Amino acid sequence: MVIAIIAVLIALLLPAVQQAREAARRTQCKNNLKQMGLALHNYHDAYNMFPPGVIASGSGWGMSWYMRILPYVDQARVFNKLTFSGSNYGWAYTGIAEGNANGQVLKGASLNFTLCPSSPLPTTVTADITVTDPQYYGISGIVDGNGVTNQAGRTTPCCSCCGGQQSTGTLSSSGMLVPTEGIKLSAVTDGSSNSAIVGEASMFIWNNGGTSKTVQVNGAHGIMMGTSTMATVAGMNGGMFERCFNITTVRYSPNQAVQDSNPSFPGVGFNYGINNLLKSHVFREKNPLESAGSFHCVPCMFLNLTLSSLMEVMD
Repeated sequence: MVIAIIAVLIALLLPAVQQAREAARRTQCKNNLKQMGLALHNYHDAYNMFPPGVIASGSGWGMSWYMRILPYVDQARVFNKLTFSGSNYGWAYTGIAEGNANGQVLKGASLNFTLCPSSPLPTTVTADITVTDPQYYGISGIVDGNGVTNQAGRTTPCCSCCGGQQSTGTLSSSGMLVPTEGIKLSAVTDGSSNSAIVGEASMFIWNNGGTSKTVQVNGAHGIMMGTSTMATVAGMNGGMFERCFNITTVRYSPNQAVQDSNPSFPGVGFNYGINNLLKSHVFREKNPLESAGSFHCVPCMFLNLTLSSLMEVMD
């Protein structure tokens, strides 16, 4: 009898304990965003601009904005070991001297501020060297439509790799973490408190066909990689931009049910998706085969209505 009572008590307490743990994990996810926001503003204080969302090296892959804020998130030790010059220094690859050296630095680094404890996604990626695979995107802007019109020259097609729907994406530089440019607060006409700069991408999306939710939304090459295009978006004159990792141009509602490499969802793809969406596992969505393009989250619907003011900062 006593054993039965204890078993009942444990059964009653266990959900409460699990809910408390999950609440703590979600709080940490929010704190990560706050920490990155403070780091970005501290960077702006030091350089009078936000870091470029991605940059290229002189002859290949440069780095993402994450590398530039390391000194402002108590990671100066890691930052000071990195090389910011040479060929492909942003690609964690053993076949390239600078990329290998930087990859080895990051291989042993604990960069938990880029990871949401609630996320089911892997915390690392191994394209060649195992590095942190962050679960937040810098926001480069938003596509035209739904009342939004980018300035002339602020959008261009993307991306020039890797099969599937790679060239159907649209890259915008109307946001705050944009390719190859540092944006000043003076350009943020709506004010920084009314503009989104980083968003969570911590959940799987559906495969092509919508039969399983197994595709990572947060990219293929890890925290360091930026882009290999030297030009600004405006400098492309409508030409095809190379892939840009660790940033996104908002095209879909947060947590919308999308499919990987599917013509119905331009710009979505694991290894090239410049329009990969902001996504958290705490909200429920339908299988896109049940109701294509729909999602079930009142806060997400609200965000969809305000995306133009949140994501586009240059009127």
